[in-house]
Amino acid sequence: MIYYFLYELLYNHFKEKDWFLIKALNVFQYVTFRTAYATITALLLSLLFGGRFIQALRKWNIGQQIREEGPQGHKAKRGTPTMGGVLIVGSVLLSTLLWARLTNIYIWTIIIATLLFATIGFLDDYAKMAKQRSLGLTGRQKLLAQLLIAIGVWIVLFVSAKYLASDYSWNVSIPFLKTTSEPFGISFIGPYLYLILIVIVLLGWSNAVNLTDGLDGLAISVTFIAMAAMTGFTYLSSDARWARYLELTHRPEAAELTVFCGAMAGASLGFL
Repeated sequence: MIYYFLYELLYNHFKEKDWFLIKALNVFQYVTFRTAYATITALLLSLLFGGRFIQALRKWNIGQQIREEGPQGHKAKRGTPTMGGVLIVGSVLLSTLLWARLTNIYIWTIIIATLLFATIGFLDDYAKMAKQRSLGLTGRQKLLAQLLIAIGVWIVLFVSAKYLASDYSWNVSIPFLKTTSEPFGISFIGPYLYLILIVIVLLGWSNAVNLTDGLDGLAISVTFIAMAAMTGFTYLSSDARWARYLELTHRPEAAELTVFCGAMAGASLGFL
């Protein structure tokens, strides 16, 4: 929203004027500038509202349930405020909406996927509180919901690649190697292997974070490291010069994902 107000509306309307402030708005077209401010915005939102949010959760008795037969070290976490993901997701999405270009199909895909995964987590935590036990949704329920989301993401990417992009390819590209090839030499198998890859990545990432969440700060610190790395990967693949130099597949549309990844890294850092 800030991007559209300051760049699309003000700058493009008054760019013929020889005004310093108007010329300064030109920086909003650069994804590095917007990523930096998305990171700072998400970080500040987490720092400013994190303490108040946790106090509100304590006031409403929204806390972690621990099984009696569980490890003794985990019993100290009984009553620890849960649903902290609401603050993280809220900070990330607000920062993304403020600083990203909202005409980008990848941005809306990742925003909707994030909201759907967050809904699964919210329902899981709500079920734990309602039942007053440490088990919320069953593993089968969560995996089925995650699988449906992954298939939905694949459909969106498949349609956008085939009908909206001027050039697309399902060839396999290994980073830092110059060659690309069709999977097993068969052209039509690429999209379906891509579906398998999306399922593995989305389900693997989400459940890896869930399994890592055993000690305070452990999951969010791992999330910060991963998203900081993804911020670099999305930027390098979206920049023509870096993609050519590093022999990466150049996807200019992925530039806006850098803003999202930066926001996620900032929110994670503020929640530590």
